[in-house]
Amino acid sequence: MKKFLILFTCFLAYLNSFGQLPPAPPSALAGSQVALTNSINLTWTAPIGAFDGYKVYFSSPSDPLDSAKIASSATSLNISGLILNQIYTVYMKSYKLKAPSDTLRSIATSSVNILVIGLVAPSPSVDLNLVTHNTIGLRIDDTNPYESGFDIELNENGNTTILTENAGTSIYRPLTGLKAKTSYSIRVRAKGNSTPGPWSSLIFVSTKIGFPPAPVLTSDLNCPTLIHLKWTIPSNSEDIQEYILKKSYDNSTFFDLDKPALAATDYYDQTATPGQTQYYALFTRNSTGSTPSNSVAVTAQAYVNPNPPTNPISDQSNKSNSHLTIRWTNGSEDLNCRTNIRTNTYVLIKINNVGNYVEYANLPAFASSVKISNLKPKDIVDVTIFSVSDKGKFSTSVFIRDTTAGPPYPPSNPIAVLYYDALGNPAFDISWKDNSKDEDYFIVERSIDNKNFVELGKIKMDIVSFKDLTPEEATIYYYRVKAGSNTEGESAYSPVIGPFIINPSKAPNAAYGLKAKVNSGKVNLTWYDDSKREENYIVEKSLDAGVSYNLVATLGKNVTNYTDENVSAGKTYLYRVIAKNAIGSSPNSNIASVTMTGVGAVPSLVSLSIFPNPAFEVISIKAEELKFESTYTLKVFDRNNRLALNKSIKLNSNETLEIPINNLGQGLYNVVLSNGETSITKKIFKY
Repeated sequence: MKKFLILFTCFLAYLNSFGQLPPAPPSALAGSQVALTNSINLTWTAPIGAFDGYKVYFSSPSDPLDSAKIASSATSLNISGLILNQIYTVYMKSYKLKAPSDTLRSIATSSVNILVIGLVAPSPSVDLNLVTHNTIGLRIDDTNPYESGFDIELNENGNTTILTENAGTSIYRPLTGLKAKTSYSIRVRAKGNSTPGPWSSLIFVSTKIGFPPAPVLTSDLNCPTLIHLKWTIPSNSEDIQEYILKKSYDNSTFFDLDKPALAATDYYDQTATPGQTQYYALFTRNSTGSTPSNSVAVTAQAYVNPNPPTNPISDQSNKSNSHLTIRWTNGSEDLNCRTNIRTNTYVLIKINNVGNYVEYANLPAFASSVKISNLKPKDIVDVTIFSVSDKGKFSTSVFIRDTTAGPPYPPSNPIAVLYYDALGNPAFDISWKDNSKDEDYFIVERSIDNKNFVELGKIKMDIVSFKDLTPEEATIYYYRVKAGSNTEGESAYSPVIGPFIINPSKAPNAAYGLKAKVNSGKVNLTWYDDSKREENYIVEKSLDAGVSYNLVATLGKNVTNYTDENVSAGKTYLYRVIAKNAIGSSPNSNIASVTMTGVGAVPSLVSLSIFPNPAFEVISIKAEELKFESTYTLKVFDRNNRLALNKSIKLNSNETLEIPINNLGQGLYNVVLSNGETSITKKIFKY
């Protein structure tokens, strides 16, 4: 079509060159609104050939047809005063004047339609019910009939964002991705063919607060019925309008426990179940919604047995023969969570290991000692102590044993072991079992007759052995031990051990310094003992100037004197002493001579038998070849020449006389029978 018009125009121009045809029309007519004004701007291309000007025709449905003449030199035209929001139809013709009243016009150009838009500001509004923490619901009401779209200006503290929206008369546009608790200003303008119209008035709106922050929940106390929870808010604590603390026993189903105050940062749950795990979550809430914290699992401590008493002791400074004082240290308590708080301390006792324990005292929790009274001396008291908690739980028991004051228990199991020192001297190592813990010393005693004991040594407590460094050979020894207390007295003796005999290693040394003195018709003999090995001394005398000696007496060990009562007036006696043991006899002592004054003779004992030997309860004495009945003195000497029995008896020839000796202790004895003129000595052993 366009080619046709061009050809047609050229054809008219050709005809016009001959002066009779109308001019060619302009071409390329175009137009557009000038901004958003009520004017339009037209442009075209001049036709070929001669013509005198242009005439432009324009109209709209609301504006009658109007025209304008334009010089031939023009190629554009601005038409103003148009009615807004109308579509104007515009076309042109070129013309040539033949005469003032005669005009040749070209054909009309193709018409162009130009929309003259008159934009007004839209009316934006916000439904506050549709405002959230990150969204504003914007409504745009617009009366512009020919807008092509809208610009939405969103301003937040100087930061401007332009959003676009399609055309329409009533539009809902949610503005999303906004900041919570932020003030925004909004305005809207319409656009016509990308040309913006005027902005609407500003509207101001603030987004609501966002979801409240999530608390960080922790726990630092897990008592049986009291759990302490605490929390921190990392940021935006002002966004919280309410706390809701929830609890669960399975970490699945939670129930509301409480609503702590907004100013609170911790909470004590006094409904905890001892020994059970509880789960907690703290929710923050505001008008936007709620946010949970982390879940915290807390296992409440169980009630446990109280700690037992410790370090039980018997106060040795506060005991007697009728009471004991027991002290202890109370076990520690959980004063923070009170899982094992004592309410009572029980004391049970058993005396002398008889029967079962019986309750002696029920003491308050703070007690740490008890006085056990109404006891007897040396009572063995077993004590057990335990505590009871306020929940009725029992501690383990502690035990202690002590004995009331009193004399120590006697030692037992004495033992004597013979040994020889580096010089070959015999010694006994004596030991025993200590049956007491309250003695202050031990006393070791020794006897040679199992009747008369002498103290060997006093030994301090806890030493259970003693060395007897003074025993002599050929001597029978007995030992016993007892314990002693400085305040309570001494124990009974241990069992006596013995007899112990040290066999002689050689014959004894001879006695020396023998002297004889007459005293009241008797001869007193004395000498010096030069040996520790003798079993006895033999005293002999001679009536024939030393040609022969007869036995006068057999004496015990360590005896250094003898009185010879068997002497006659007017006679001279020579004496000597010989020490003897199982090995043999010593050399003779020096000779001691004495002459009795006066004249006379006395009957003698020709033969005397003493039996049995060894003897038990009695000894029997039988004399033979007596000339007549006579009264005699019976003397029994122990090994230390101490008089053990002195008795007057009458003897007849071939008569047996029984003498009780049951009061004598076990050991070796010398029996001397004398009538004042003569005497005879026999050696016996008494069991």
